Amino acid sequence: MLTGSKAQDSVNEKLLVISSKMQVTAELAKAFNHAAAEKMHQESMESWLYVATQITSDPPGSATGDIEFNPLLVKISRDLGTVRQLLAGRQSDDVHDRLELCVSRMSLLAAIINGNTSMREFLSFELLLLGLRPLPLSFAASRAAIALADFNAALDNLKLPQTPEVKEKTVLLKTIFANLQDSAAADGNAFSKKTLTSYLTLYNEFSALKKILLADKYFVAQ
Repeated sequence: MLTGSKAQDSVNEKLLVISSKMQVTAELAKAFNHAAAEKMHQESMESWLYVATQITSDPPGSATGDIEFNPLLVKISRDLGTVRQLLAGRQSDDVHDRLELCVSRMSLLAAIINGNTSMREFLSFELLLLGLRPLPLSFAASRAAIALADFNAALDNLKLPQTPEVKEKTVLLKTIFANLQDSAAADGNAFSKKTLTSYLTLYNEFSALKKILLADKYFVAQ
């Protein structure tokens, strides 16, 4: 039986493998290779069920006593169940988006286990941003999420390093988000191309910010 840091390392490795499988599933679905995507997703679900059962009964590392830990496990399980339904319905775009969300939740789970506060806070913000993706089939709820999001305050609460490059990106993100809110508010019964483009720009600039922070080793030993 593994104990202490070895058990924690073992769980981290398993989470990484599951996340990698989910990313492969997303790419297979995007390429319309439905049978292979369903097979890979089944493997992910079986692996997740094993790990979730293990860590629910014996939370590793800093997850012990953390109030966000068990609800996060439930959300990941629900995400995987939703993906299975989407794959069955051949909804490839939705599969990719949902798996991206699930991979971020899996990373957040690892950050909680490892007690990495800066990574945890950043991933929580990432999940907020992913939740702003304009979803055509859920127009009203999606537009409401954009309108009500406290994006700027959440970004400020990260207390990122005040380097010129990071400051420039955070100002840009706030500007793009304001454009997204304005565009979504003006949309009638469907999201306009402007709204969809605004979100894509927001997502890309956020990804660029993440790369800057990773290069600066911001998440190491925080």
